[in-house]
Amino acid sequence: MTGTKGPKVAVVGGGTMGLATAWALARRGAQVELFERHGHIHTHGGHSGHTRVIRHAYHEGSDYVGLVSRADEEWARLGARVSEQLLVRCGLLEFGPGDDPAFAAALAALREHEIRHELIDAATARARYGFEVPSSWPACLSPDSGYLRVSPCLTALRDEAQAHGATLRYQARVRELALGGDRPRLLLDDGTCVAADRIVVSAGAGSGDLLGPTLDRAHTFERLQVLRRVLAWTRPAEHLRPHMRSLPVWAAFVPEGFFYGFPDNDEGISGFKLACHSSNDPALAYMYEPVDPERVDRTVHDLDLQPLRAFLARYRPDAGEIAATVTCLYTNTRTEDFWIDHHPSDSRVVIATGFSGHGFKFAPVVGLAVADLTLEGHSDLALERFGYS
Repeated sequence: MTGTKGPKVAVVGGGTMGLATAWALARRGAQVELFERHGHIHTHGGHSGHTRVIRHAYHEGSDYVGLVSRADEEWARLGARVSEQLLVRCGLLEFGPGDDPAFAAALAALREHEIRHELIDAATARARYGFEVPSSWPACLSPDSGYLRVSPCLTALRDEAQAHGATLRYQARVRELALGGDRPRLLLDDGTCVAADRIVVSAGAGSGDLLGPTLDRAHTFERLQVLRRVLAWTRPAEHLRPHMRSLPVWAAFVPEGFFYGFPDNDEGISGFKLACHSSNDPALAYMYEPVDPERVDRTVHDLDLQPLRAFLARYRPDAGEIAATVTCLYTNTRTEDFWIDHHPSDSRVVIATGFSGHGFKFAPVVGLAVADLTLEGHSDLALERFGYS
């Protein structure tokens, strides 16, 4: 089946959500043309790092839980169709002080939505998984969670989109949106002007610059900010590798901040992967200062690694020294909710951005939601909290 009779939809951005949108639209019969300024899978945006957590208890808001369950189903179906393991269900271990608000919210979501989980004490967590969990802290294992394999996931979305007729144009940078008139248009760097019946803007870190001239610029940049983060991999001693490979994905709600990581499963880079999502150290306040995605510092400095080394020394001293690093860009709204809505000046344009930090797992359901908005004008999958205001 190819989309030859539906409306022409131009998708700006070929990262995670742009590909998912092209995938969903093409499967609905739209004529899809996607424009990506880089290549397929790159290190300039938010999908670098080879693996992404999929978890079902959502401390960011329990109304996300239904969406992640739907996304889980879509990933499983997609993996079956392409005969590739996209989702590795190795479980998710969470631990922290019992009175941590985010940890408590995650546990409450597990109970509210009857998600399978096991509450364990600190001694059990230490014995099973090797984390130095203080004796007064609870821990929780969610066995159906795990991680998504970035490259196979994005390649599967790309290949199915193309199989349903989508045209994907790489190394094609969109410079400007031209709204109004009979049809909205895109102006490319090479001077090409592309008209379409509908446009979807899902350009990740580049969304702010592209949308700013067509919206209240101050409001756009207050709402949408690009942050720099660092991912790291350690090199465990060889005799510990079997144990490190058997670990679940983990999330630590500790006094120092929120840290997370992955087992050592040779997914792109060999090693025990970890990252600092948020820090309570005033010396690391720069983590929350917006960066220019065109000029971001991609060199990893000693200060970037300090919170990771401190976490390892306190909670995972057997993980070994940091051996590899990469920078990643978060494109966040001020609430860290997604931004999925019609453009306020032209309803033929749909905005889909602000997914970084926790969005990758939702990609198929975001694609479905954006396709609904684009083709039908509304979607039950686009929560009210995702709106522009």
